[in-house]
Amino acid sequence: MEKVVCIYHGNCTDGTTAAAVLLRKYKNCILFPLEHGYKKEKLEEILDAIDNNTTVFILDFSLREEDLLKVIQKSKQVINIDHHISAKETLEEISKKYGKFKFVFDNNRSGASLTWKYIFGGDPPWIVKFVEDQDIWRWKYGDKTKYVNLYLLPMTDKPAEVAKLFDQPVEEIIEKGKIIASFTDYLINRFVERAKETPVKIGNYTVKGYNTNYFQSEIGNILSNKHNQAVLLFSIQGTDVKMSFRSNEGNKPDALELAKILGGGGHKNAAGALVSLSEFFKMIQLKEEK
Repeated sequence: MEKVVCIYHGNCTDGTTAAAVLLRKYKNCILFPLEHGYKKEKLEEILDAIDNNTTVFILDFSLREEDLLKVIQKSKQVINIDHHISAKETLEEISKKYGKFKFVFDNNRSGASLTWKYIFGGDPPWIVKFVEDQDIWRWKYGDKTKYVNLYLLPMTDKPAEVAKLFDQPVEEIIEKGKIIASFTDYLINRFVERAKETPVKIGNYTVKGYNTNYFQSEIGNILSNKHNQAVLLFSIQGTDVKMSFRSNEGNKPDALELAKILGGGGHKNAAGALVSLSEFFKMIQLKEEK
């Protein structure tokens, strides 16, 4: 019997929803959430789950090139479905060299939407549409998009829970999300009003950094607009620092340029990277005491 392994973008609603789509088709697939800057030990755990009878799906994410080649070598086939522009050229080149590696890309769709199109075709469930609407920052459905994504937030990295919602009426989810939104709007606005910047040196750039682990897209978008430049949202996670960049059209450097300096990736105006805590300390631009 064919085994299916799913590597998906962890700590991400779009990545989680993409994995939920795959679960709908392959109920016994083995799930591995991964974030940019993942550790070697995590990859080894994934490799241990793969053999020559395994189909591997990589959803809304891309592995480091040398790690992807290890996965390709061990598996029956690898299908990489992604929409992050930073990995496009590399993955296209790999797909030309390896017949058992398939790369599916569309920068105008989200990972979950692309996964649904590839596996099922046709019109995706409303949950997938709302997730895509926020993930690619289109906001076609207005506040309804915000309400649905807030409702899904506690289900991050819980694809089985998201999968249960595909066939449910979305109206009830919207109403529940509306209640959550009244509080989160307060939290976001209060943070922005009281935000204190930490200057962080990234390559040749000094970037305004803000310490927050929640609502980074919303906060980052507001602060990027306010300062008319790319901003950094960072959070300490053990001995690492997760770094998320947000920018707006016309900002130089943009979010992706900054993330790439640190070995990260993502979209032009929404990107991320992971650095060690010791490295981050060296990047902070402290004012000299007089």
